[in-house]
Amino acid sequence: MVQSAPTLLPQTIGPLKAWKFNPTDEDQRELHQYSPNQEVTIAELAQIGVLYWNIDVSDAKYEDKVETICAERQYKNRDVINIRRETLPNYDQKIKTFFEEHIHEDEEIRFILEGSGFFDVRDRNDEWIRVAAKASDMIILPAGMYHRFTLDTNNHIKAMRLFKEDPQWTPLNRDNSTTDSNKFRLEYLKNVHGATVLPQITGPLLAWRFNETTEDQRELHQFTPNQPVSIPELAKLGVLYWNIDVQNEKYMDTVETICSERKYKNRDVINIRKETLPNYDEKIKTFFEEHIHEDEEIRFILDGSGYFDIRDKNDSWIRVAAKASDMIILPAGMYHRFTLDTGNYIKAMRLFKEDPQWTPLNRADGTTQSNTFRVSYVKEFHGVSPLKRSSEEAGDVEPLGKAVKVGETDQVAEAAV
Repeated sequence: MVQSAPTLLPQTIGPLKAWKFNPTDEDQRELHQYSPNQEVTIAELAQIGVLYWNIDVSDAKYEDKVETICAERQYKNRDVINIRRETLPNYDQKIKTFFEEHIHEDEEIRFILEGSGFFDVRDRNDEWIRVAAKASDMIILPAGMYHRFTLDTNNHIKAMRLFKEDPQWTPLNRDNSTTDSNKFRLEYLKNVHGATVLPQITGPLLAWRFNETTEDQRELHQFTPNQPVSIPELAKLGVLYWNIDVQNEKYMDTVETICSERKYKNRDVINIRKETLPNYDEKIKTFFEEHIHEDEEIRFILDGSGYFDIRDKNDSWIRVAAKASDMIILPAGMYHRFTLDTGNYIKAMRLFKEDPQWTPLNRADGTTQSNTFRVSYVKEFHGVSPLKRSSEEAGDVEPLGKAVKVGETDQVAEAAV
């Protein structure tokens, strides 16, 4: 039997408001907005799986629309929850529980009848989006989506809960190590994010503002006090990060999953130390020349440690300290450079979408600003065109010069970071 198309499609416009959540220490019931506010549209919520309808509860026939949605989406059961101190048993404990980050193994469907509250949902970068739900809003959060709920400062919400089977609310909290591998979580990631192993925004990776002193390039180069840069800040510049414990005997399973989902077909291993690397001093100098690539630079650190320096939106250096178990991806078109630290050794797996090669386009050549990959990078992550920058910053715009290409030999596998 052919199932008929739904007659009440989710909306991509309406009065629903959402914004990027500002993680300040104020009460969870406050707005938690940045200044200026960073709005998120209903269409953007839909891209991460959130469905929305606005069904006017003041309309005498509003229940007809609810019944239609229930029939078309096979919601068989329902109840009504009234959250306020006077009506909810164990109020304080329940409010605390609702605000713990969790997933469900089925959709969470809420139709707001009175009052208001906030649903916080994770975006593609694992950052919070705050969704302000009020009377007449129906919201569906997909199975496997990390989320949480809190009342707002009105301290009251009354909502209809819809269920495909028996009414129940079973949270699987993120602090439980099993949720990331839960099959509903993995299905959500695959269906909505296109991947099952998402980049991390927390972890042991350290980064900081680079202090341009005359000390050896392998030193920390930190300001006093240090000016740390967070993993989410790196992500906003296009840097992706995973921490995959190389001491875990199954670590390559995670690497293989990332390779499959991001279409990395080839790999090699580099071993950078004076004893093993031909032309060591010259190679180390070359790595530290500022450059871009026309493809991602993917490095999974197997042993040792070193520094990747990357340019921020103000063209200042950020130093990223990579060590064993860190996987870092630098996007095509990002200015960067590499150096060993004072440990003078790193061993890393290089991943490639095509044949293994390391082709730096040096900034000093004066041609990189007009490179199409550089232009695309700056437009996506800086929100501007590099060609509109001052001639002092961008240099003269010239046809793309010839890149310095390192040959694809076993020596390169021992030579090119």
